[in-house]
This record gives sequence, C-alpha cells and structure tokens, in this order.
Amino acid sequence: MRRRRFVKLLAAGAAAILTQPVEKTLAAPAVRAGASAAAHTVPPALRKEVANQKKSVADTLRVIRAYKLPAGSRPASVFRAERRGAPRGR
Repeated sequence: MRRRRFVKLLAAGAAAILTQPVEKTLAAPAVRAGASAAAHTVPPALRKEVANQKKSVADTLRVIRAYKLPAGSRPASVFRAERRGAPRGR
C-alpha cells in the first residue's frame, strides 16, 4: 500500500471517529449474557487441528534446539551493508 493511500485511510478513520459523540466512541459494546458463551465455543475438529499444529511446532523446535553445530562453524547468515546504487528521488 502506498504511503499516500495509507495516510488518506488513516485520516478518514480519524474523521469518522471524531464525528461521533465522545461517549459513543469510548463506550464498550453491549454484550448479552447468553451471546458471549455461544460466540466463544470452538468446534472439536478445530480444537483438534490447533492441538496437532502446536504439537508439530513444538516437535520441530525441539529438533532444531537439539541440533549440535560443529565447533567453529560459520553462522547461517551475516548482515553486510551495501551501498545504495542510485540516489533516491522524492
């Protein structure tokens, strides 16, 4: 997204908030007692998939952390600053 478009969207959002009364902007949305519990239920299949992905990530991290590098080995990446090819235009 270009900077000008971002600034326009930011200004439009700020203007939309500023046109409302302050009390309405700062007020918390009203939540019904029964709607809160129903909205946060997670299907069992989704819960199982999240657990599988967490286990997979934990296993992968365990393998990476257990890997022993040989003494004196080079780092995987090294940052080296380079000169900019052409001057920037504004």
